[in-house]
Amino acid sequence: MRDTWRLSTAGMTLFIMVVITAIIGGCSPLPRKYLGQAEPGVTLTALRNAPTQYQGKVVILGGTLLAEEERDGRFWLHVRNRPLDTEYRPHLPGDRESTEGGTYWVMVKDRREFPPQYRHWARMTVVGRVAGTTSYTVHDAHEPVLTLLYVRGWGISSSHDGAWEDTTDGNYFLPPPSGIIEGGQQK
Repeated sequence: MRDTWRLSTAGMTLFIMVVITAIIGGCSPLPRKYLGQAEPGVTLTALRNAPTQYQGKVVILGGTLLAEEERDGRFWLHVRNRPLDTEYRPHLPGDRESTEGGTYWVMVKDRREFPPQYRHWARMTVVGRVAGTTSYTVHDAHEPVLTLLYVRGWGISSSHDGAWEDTTDGNYFLPPPSGIIEGGQQK
């Protein structure tokens, strides 16, 4: 009887561990398809130091919204970087004066489809394709520009939480807007 109890307890423990692992693994704020597409471990510092190396590649960054603009028929978000933890959730950088505390731009193809609660997002996880850098400089450093593929936002209140995904055919690319520097060449 004791051996049966030990075996069932061990089986139950294993079952609980599998369920917990499945729950934790399934709680990523990002769809799995983007985790497979994205360049692993890319940081804002890496993008700034070697922008041509990441040209056209998918990256994942964190951030908070600073400003928004309409330019060249696109909706632009200016984002202050927030490094991601292992679960792809943004946090304050250890040193706000470092390049990890810097900024980047995100282009959205159609503002009308973007969730209205985005203005209330306190932090975001951004999946984007590197389009280049801006010709607009801050402290003599070009800021990276991403074409938005997916964003997950957390509001101050959970009623403001939301996500957005670009539903444009992946084979259709808009030409880069003016002011974008691709591979060292301004467009």
